[in-house]
Amino acid sequence: NRIPSKHSFDVEANIIEVDKLDPCTIDHRLIPTGCDANLDFLKQSDAVILNIDYPLGYAAYNLLTKTAESVSEILGIYIMGKAASLNGVRGDVIIPEVVYDEHSHNTYIFANQFSAKDVAPHLSFGTVLDNQKAVTVMGTFLQNKNIMDVIYREGYTDIEMEAGPYLSAIYELSRPQRYPINQIVSLNKLPFDLGIMHYVSDTPYTKGKNLGAGALSYFGMDSTYAVSLTILKRIIALEKQRIESM
Repeated sequence: NRIPSKHSFDVEANIIEVDKLDPCTIDHRLIPTGCDANLDFLKQSDAVILNIDYPLGYAAYNLLTKTAESVSEILGIYIMGKAASLNGVRGDVIIPEVVYDEHSHNTYIFANQFSAKDVAPHLSFGTVLDNQKAVTVMGTFLQNKNIMDVIYREGYTDIEMEAGPYLSAIYELSRPQRYPINQIVSLNKLPFDLGIMHYVSDTPYTKGKNLGAGALSYFGMDSTYAVSLTILKRIIALEKQRIESM
């Protein structure tokens, strides 16, 4: 079901009841590795997939905290977003394991459940860069060449706008306190699955290679589908494990 926005944010959402999915119409690429083509186990699921077309920036924190207040259990949080890359090209996929957040000034370290081997089979043109470091900025157009040089020399290659606020919210979901300020924060032992992936939409070191100067193009869109398939495949695989363990 598609839920339109009713408030100030122009944020649409999809609510997918897993037990209502028709196994016969599911893309064969979503079948878990080592599993036969029979996806009838989905009919036993009581899980719901909430897909939010989230806005840029700190609103991500508010969306996740408010969503968590209304659900009894979270099995996984998967974040797909666009980013500027300092070492890739448009159409690549970045998988970070460290995020520095300019909002909270925290450095978040977490176990990203995705790696290059998960995405590469679904990617036709780009490259997957895993074990990367991301910076969550307050605005991508606020970054000039000097700032980006400093970011790159510190080993950060991924510039985006939402991972930090999401991780601040995730901290509060796993600990009974508000997120800290200006700390190194470990999120390696969470009670739910966590995955963050970014598709490269901008390469600021290359003139004219950004969404302000042109479209994402067919080659850029390839990475968005690859990331989506990877996330959905993991959801189905984990749900299979959960149902079998009941």
